[in-house]
Order: sequence, then C-alpha cells, then structure tokens
Amino acid sequence: MRSSYTTLMQSKYFNPAFNSAIFDGPVRIYFAQFHEALALKIYFLIQQKLTAEMVKAKDASKASGANILVMIYPTEDSFLLSFEDAAKHIGPLEVEKWHDDVVIGLRGPIEDENLDLLVETLRLTMENWRPAPVVRTTSPAEV
Repeated sequence: MRSSYTTLMQSKYFNPAFNSAIFDGPVRIYFAQFHEALALKIYFLIQQKLTAEMVKAKDASKASGANILVMIYPTEDSFLLSFEDAAKHIGPLEVEKWHDDVVIGLRGPIEDENLDLLVETLRLTMENWRPAPVVRTTSPAEV
C-alpha cells in the first residue's frame, strides 16, 4: 500500500477490533485475536492453493507498493459499516478497490464451506490485479 498504515487505520475499512495481522508478501490479513485460528487457516490455504498466483502478486506488489487486504470483521454489523452496499447482498464477502490496493472483507468469521469461495476470490484478484507501478523521479543532484 502506498499509503501508510495510519491511512488504513483512518479508512472506512479499519475496525478497532483488528489487533492482529499476518503479512505474507502482498497479502495482509487483519483480524481480532479471537479469530486467529481462521486467519491462520486462510494463510495456509493461500500457501497451498495459490502458489503461482502469489509469485505474480509479489512481483506486482514490489513494483507498486500495493497490497491485497483481507479483513476478517468480528461481526456482520462491523462489516456493514465498511461495505455499505453489502446490505443489498447476502454473500459472505465483498471486494472493493481502495487506491491501488484491493480490500476483501469477510462478513464476520466465515464458515469452512465458504473458504473455497474466498480462495477463488483471492485467485481471481491476484490474476486480474494491475496496480500502477511506482514511478521514480531523478532529482537534479542525481543527473
């Protein structure tokens, strides 16, 4: 993410219950500590099922500074505060672009039967993710 962690904390996506995170290259999983088991399960599924996609995503992240943020909201109400349009949908997750980052919000702790949907959403996100590369400018002293 080109913007800072402070910017994320001030965004509509952040929830004060997020007191833990797992960072693996471009994928950042934010969660409340009592959802640690689910967060680790998601992390291991990414490692097992998205190996090739992670390589591509790591390259895109290195070039751009952007990330894929997986937010495990503690409750459906907290999820709905971040994803206003989600009230119109019944699904267990929502995906939104935020600057060059992509935010995948989970409607509370999802059940095991929805983990395949999350992995497929991550796969499609990584395959189609095109964050803008960081453009470096040369200062007059470097010329």
